[in-house]
Order: sequence, then structure tokens, then C-alpha cells
Amino acid sequence: MSLTISDFYQGKHILIFGSTTFTGKVLLEKLLRSCSNVERIYCPIQSHETNSPVDTFNEIYASKLFDRVRSINPKFQDKILPFDQKLLCSSDETTVDRDKIDLCYYIAHNSVDFQEQNLKDLITINVIDLKTNLQFLKTCSQLKSLVYLSSIYANIDCPFIDECIYPCGIQPEKLIDAFDWMDQEMLALATPKLIGPKPNAFTFTHWLAETVLANERTFLPPISIVRVSIIGAAWKEPYPGWIEKSNGPSELFVAAGRGYLRSMKSDSQDILDIVPVDIAVNLLIASLWSKSLDEQQQQQQTSKDIKIYHCTSSGLNPFHWQEMSNYLTEYSKRIPYEHAFRRPNLSITSHSLVHDSYVFFSHLIPAYLADFGLRLIGRQAHVVNIYKNLHRILLSLESFIHRDEIQCSYDSLNALKQLVNETNNASEFYFDIRALHWPTYIESYLIGTKRYVLNENMNCLNSAQKHLTNLRNIRWTFNTILLVLLWRIFISKRPTARNLWYFIINFFVAKFVRFFKIFNAGNN
Repeated sequence: MSLTISDFYQGKHILIFGSTTFTGKVLLEKLLRSCSNVERIYCPIQSHETNSPVDTFNEIYASKLFDRVRSINPKFQDKILPFDQKLLCSSDETTVDRDKIDLCYYIAHNSVDFQEQNLKDLITINVIDLKTNLQFLKTCSQLKSLVYLSSIYANIDCPFIDECIYPCGIQPEKLIDAFDWMDQEMLALATPKLIGPKPNAFTFTHWLAETVLANERTFLPPISIVRVSIIGAAWKEPYPGWIEKSNGPSELFVAAGRGYLRSMKSDSQDILDIVPVDIAVNLLIASLWSKSLDEQQQQQQTSKDIKIYHCTSSGLNPFHWQEMSNYLTEYSKRIPYEHAFRRPNLSITSHSLVHDSYVFFSHLIPAYLADFGLRLIGRQAHVVNIYKNLHRILLSLESFIHRDEIQCSYDSLNALKQLVNETNNASEFYFDIRALHWPTYIESYLIGTKRYVLNENMNCLNSAQKHLTNLRNIRWTFNTILLVLLWRIFISKRPTARNLWYFIINFFVAKFVRFFKIFNAGNN
């Protein structure tokens, strides 16, 4: 009988690259809680002048993320060994014994916060660092399997994304060498030509990273790749709605919930392809277990094929932007954020003229009026800057959020799902996104953002509700004043307009009187 996932991890020494990322931390928590019999987890990180690796992880341990693990094992941190990633390139064996490492997780740079669009920086993170770390993994004699977290958008230019590595026309090594003599101006000019049909540098560098893995697979243990779409807040674990920092969709949810974001240019049937972080983490854990399960197959394996899993929602449980807008507006009024700028009301439109009108009248004019008012009372103006940042985020996310269903294969995912159901408790390592109920998830997402990102108290909703009521009253007052001004300027001074206005009023009054008489006659 096959080992269960928990039994498989017993006594294992695990190496995790990217352990300080959002996904990496949730992976750590899940391993310590559901596979508590692991022997040691090595966490190489980039060292900073201000914080050492130990100090960085002390801050991580203190977060609410590890409360459930802490209640089970108060000394859980003894299983984790953080250290400077530079030590991997040294001959010092005092920190990590490479001959003890059994399994490796490689959490690639998968954030949806695309502030750094510099191709050279992204290649350094996603390609050069990967090649360096793979050289270390080649020296780990006991390493049995490696799983790499990639992005489904690396191949988004393909009409149908199959479970294979798509060939890259550019050799990563030659491109890396070219960066040594290219200055920033030359690089900026060459970037559109280099990335070709890829939507941005982020997807291009993930494509290069997969190429590197394919080229190096002969010298490495069995490899799995999990291609995920946009990673969002947790569905169930460690807590419903758990989100660590505000990026990607979370930025948009906060902006819409506080009334800043009033319009998005998108087709109402476009799909928000978001995957809860715990689904991605469970798939990573199960894929590593599956790849390492049959030792006899590993010994006989000669082709070194890379197993690829697609982790998306659009093809299995699609969620449209119009639905998201409706739920977001409803739940933001029911559980409002503090310090709202306006009442939540997000419109989704595919018409450029309508969207531009919304941006001008509902974004720019209120922003400049608000900053003008802040300056009058001696406070620092900041609303215009909020909108500049918001519009930058919308622009950077365009190629990811304005999409139909991502057409891709789920053969490996379905086979792994069946294997897990047959040999494990399916509710412990779940990754079937078809069971996700989107309205409940969006509500949990908003609550999680309120709790964990904005640090707002859920027991103090009355003041936020009163603030929304005041904003509504201000809006009604403003609209009334505007209507009176329009009357004074355009209608009362022009006989034709005034006669038309009286005709409309008399028409509706006559209709109302007639309806009232018929209603009374019917009752008598």
C-alpha cells in the first residue's frame, strides 16, 4: 500500500527556496501542521544589512499565521533552519549538510505586484538565481525530488497550454551574457523585441526559467512544475481569508471597498483567474509526494520527464468580473472598511468612452477636489497620489485580468487528485477548486484583508457604517445642490427649457393623480 502524504514526509530534510514569500510561509505552516513529523526544514534567504535570517524568521514566527502550529508544538521553530543563501555557494557544511537534503521546493517570484518591470532585475531573480541554486542541488546526493512553482502566464500566448516545456528561441545563457555589456537604455529598447508575444517581462522570465529546468533536468532528480495563475487569499487554511500583504487583487479589493476604484475597463464576461494560496500549497505538497512515491520507477527512469500541473480556476470553476463587482460592492457595504473615501460602487465596462468618463468624473475630479480641501485645512494632500498608484496597478494587471478562460490541460492534476483520494484523507490535502464557492470566498477575502492587511477591528463596524451613511448623505446633498445650480443656470433663465420642465412635471403629476383616483375607486 502506498504511503500517505504525512507518512511520506516523516524524517525528511526539506529545502525551501522562497520561504519568506506569501506562498512560502503558508507552505511552511502547512508542512509543520499536517506533516509535523518532518525532521528539518532549511530556509535559505537573501540576507539584509538590517535583519539577519534569524531575525527575519523571528518576526515570521510571531505572526498569527503560526498560531495553530504553536498550539500543537510550541517549539515548532526548532525544526526550521534559516540561513544566508550565500552559504550555499561556499564549502561550509556547518550550516546545512547537503547530503541530508531529501526534498526541495522552489517558490519562484510569483507576485502580481509588477512594479519592477526591468527585464534585467527579473532575469536576475527568476533565471540567474535559479541556475545558481540548481548547481547546489546537483551536489545534494540524497535529493529525491524537486518541485518548482511557476506561472501559467509564462505560456499565455499559446492558444492551448499543454503539459510540456515550450521551446525557447533564446538561449538563457547568451541573454545573461549580453546583459553584462548592455546599459539600461539599450536594455529598454531591446526588451519589446526580446519578450516578443509575451505580455510582459514577468511572463518572459518564467518562460526562460522553465527552459533552464528542461536543460538541466538530466543532472537533477525528478522534477515537477506547478503552473499557477494569480495567487489570492486562503480559502480554508490556515484561516479563511488569510492574506499577508496587499498586492495584485488585494490592492484592487481595498481600493474598491474604500470607494476609490469606481470603474474598471473590462468585459463583464472576462474571468478573474484567481487561485487560493492553500490550494496551490496543497498541490505543491502532493506533487512532490507523487513524484517521489515509486522509488523503483525513479531508479529505472531514464527520460527524466518533467511532470507539469496546471493550477487555475478559469477552466474548472470560472469567476467573472461582473460577479466579482456585484459581490464586492455588496459585501463592502455590509462589512465596510474604515476611512472610506466614497461609498463602494464598482462598475465594469468594456466601452472606452464610458470608462474614461468614469475615470474623469469619479476618479480625477473627486481626487483633486479632496486634495484641494486637505490643503485648505492644512493637511497633506495625498488622494491624487493614491489614484496615480491605482491606475498604475490597473495598467500593470491588464494582461492578466482582461482574459477569457485559460485553455490548458488538467490531465496530470486529475490523475493526482484521484491518487490522493485513494490513499489519503482528501480533506487534508485538498486542491479541487471546483468545490470553491466564490461568494463565500470573496466575503472571506474582504474580511481577511480588513483583519490581516489593514489591521482593522472586526468589532468596530458601527463607526465604519456611520461613515458610509455620512458619505451617502454628503452625496445626496451634493447632488441636490448641483441640481439646483443647473436649474438656476440653464432651466429657469430659458423659456423653452422652463416650459419643457413644467410639461414633464405636470405630466408625471397628472399620471400620479389619475392613478390615485383609480386606486381609491377600486377600494370603494
